[in-house]
Amino acid sequence: MRHRRFRITTTTAVLATAGAVGALVIGGTGLSGQAAAAPSAEYPLTNCIGPSPNIVDLPYNPTRIIVSDYAGTTWLTTEFSSLWGYRSAVRLDLQNLATGKRVTKLSDRAVSPPYVGTHQISLPTSQIGKGRVKATLSSVNRNALWAIPATTCSGVIQVR
Repeated sequence: MRHRRFRITTTTAVLATAGAVGALVIGGTGLSGQAAAAPSAEYPLTNCIGPSPNIVDLPYNPTRIIVSDYAGTTWLTTEFSSLWGYRSAVRLDLQNLATGKRVTKLSDRAVSPPYVGTHQISLPTSQIGKGRVKATLSSVNRNALWAIPATTCSGVIQVR
């Protein structure tokens, strides 16, 4: 009886382990039935370097726009860093190069070291349309004493 109980326990453990490994493999390939992460791509911004309002700090330099499209919504993210922290107000002008549709979005965010600040903007994809979109970024960065406009920069992104 003891020998038989050991076989059943061992067989159950082996089957449970195999099932767990199988679930990890299937889950890792996106076959588990759960929604996959939104595909994203990054697009460079040109001439985006500007002074920090803290003067002795990292320059304001959002070098890219990360674009994610999911369930009819387009998500746009830019990043900026600071050693001391400040607020950044952004105006993002978008123009679909095929249709001429235009949209303007605003974002006001703070960066608190040691973290990177991000401007995260979402909009219904139908509002701008799919395809190549020119993105123009204008910023005003401020601390407790003053505000400094940053250089306006742009790039072309792909909305899917």
